Amino acid sequence: MSKERLSELLTELSAELHDAGDVDTETRELLAALHDDIDRLTGETHPTAVDKAKHLESRFAANHPVAERIAREFADLLAKMGI
Repeated sequence: MSKERLSELLTELSAELHDAGDVDTETRELLAALHDDIDRLTGETHPTAVDKAKHLESRFAANHPVAERIAREFADLLAKMGI
């Protein structure tokens, strides 16, 4: 269930950013890197995935409140999974 929810949250976050349209290249690259980290999950610990999700959350705080909420939920879920 948790891995499926991670995938759902990444899809929601990607859609929100696509709709926003004013997201900078660095943020889009960070999201792509997070996608890659999650795709590689095999039960190993990936502390960088949590760090990337938290970084995205902080970048969205002022201008993208929905994306911020999704990134926060994503980071919390990763932490709970021990990833």
